[in-house]
Amino acid sequence: MTTRSVRTWLIGLIGAAVLAAVGLTASAGAAGSATRATDRLGDVSIIRHVTAQFHSIASAEKAGYVLFSDVHDKTCIAMPGMGGMGVHYVNPALISDPRIRLRHPEALVYAPDKDGTLRLAAVEYLVDRTAWHVDNTGRPRLFPHRRFNFTDAPNRFGLDPFYSQHVWAWKQNPAGLLSMWNPAVHCR
Repeated sequence: MTTRSVRTWLIGLIGAAVLAAVGLTASAGAAGSATRATDRLGDVSIIRHVTAQFHSIASAEKAGYVLFSDVHDKTCIAMPGMGGMGVHYVNPALISDPRIRLRHPEALVYAPDKDGTLRLAAVEYLVDRTAWHVDNTGRPRLFPHRRFNFTDAPNRFGLDPFYSQHVWAWKQNPAGLLSMWNPAVHCR
């Protein structure tokens, strides 16, 4: 591991610890909250570990991830007043599998720096609603307390109705670790 990747990994780990501490402090009065925050910290550490190689877009492409654009041919996804998601690279093989697996996110999300350089910011778990409900009821959950977001069709992505969950494992999100939109992400 290079010095830069160790530094990046340590910064990520420290960020996860801070997020977990904030979660623990904010919810100390609720039963089970400390356990959920601790579980989330462990899950984020796993996500960082399995996606660290994808700081390199070339590595992501080699692993089967491809650049995604919406129906308007935009690759950087943003919502006025909400913030952005960034640029998505999706893995068609993982999207076609209706299972949700922590170590295998269907999408990698890159946030553009001020100079336009794409930096790994988040992962996204996606599943087609119809495929999910063949063997499941209710919305999927990756973190036990958080149901996935639902996006109906028609939508700007040109997809059938689907469930999704972002995890901002590599870039802090003022709106929250599991929020769809990040006010700190901007498409230029």
